Amino acid sequence: MRVAITTLWLCAAVSAAQAEIVEVRGVAFDDVLNLRTEPRAGAPLAGALPPAAFGIEALKRTDGWVYVRSGTLEGWAAARYLRPQFVPGERPPSPLQCLGTEPFWSVAIDGNVLTYNTPDLKPIAAQVGSVQQSRNSTIVWRVVPKDGPVASATIEAHQACSDGMSDRVFSFSARVETRDGMFLSGCCERAK
Repeated sequence: MRVAITTLWLCAAVSAAQAEIVEVRGVAFDDVLNLRTEPRAGAPLAGALPPAAFGIEALKRTDGWVYVRSGTLEGWAAARYLRPQFVPGERPPSPLQCLGTEPFWSVAIDGNVLTYNTPDLKPIAAQVGSVQQSRNSTIVWRVVPKDGPVASATIEAHQACSDGMSDRVFSFSARVETRDGMFLSGCCERAK
């Protein structure tokens, strides 16, 4: 009996260690990702995940569906709404595309280059001088370019960020301070 229990425990531990961790992407800000009891659109509902859910275990896949577990919820989700989860590190993901509205602006971070753009300016690229990870959070960074119009950009991961103009949900938020004193807020996503 003891051997059987130990074997079951080891199988469960190996299965959990092999699970891919995913996050929800592409679900509208005011919607949910339905979980189904079977891998088909007409199957009964087993639950729902919010539009920016993360830390979800992807346990198995079949024909465009993924069997997932999030806390006590389990069920089949449409694979097109799931992406591998960003794993925090000392730097924000790269490439990363951030944007804001009213006034419109964008910041792209690609390796050690930060590019700032507005409808009135040509894109202005600057070398990143430093990246500082928050002392009390592994998902917040301040990026400081060596020169150019941006004084700093603070990026925070795992946010349900809305640009206020579309139904898109972004998984990063941004706060950008320009050298001429503007303070801008917006949303970011990992660029493809």
